[in-house]
Amino acid sequence: MVKELSSRFAEVERRVRALVTENQGLRARVRELEDERGRLGEAARDSDALRANKSQVQDRLKRLLRLLETVEVREEERGGAEASPAREEHADADKV
Repeated sequence: MVKELSSRFAEVERRVRALVTENQGLRARVRELEDERGRLGEAARDSDALRANKSQVQDRLKRLLRLLETVEVREEERGGAEASPAREEHADADKV
């Protein structure tokens, strides 16, 4: 009977050690995943900020283009047969 109990105890002890080892591995993996989640969250925030900045820049460029077009139209209405500086800059920008 003592032999059987010590045999069972040894088996339980072996299983507990295996579970402890597995638990340590799982904890390490959880830490890795949490770190990765943190990096991905930061990357997502950076991406959102870049998207917002891109949108702001696009809006500003559209406004500038409308202003340039307004200036060109006004100069044309004045009867300016000469090329306006704004038109020349716009034409130069088109060449680039």
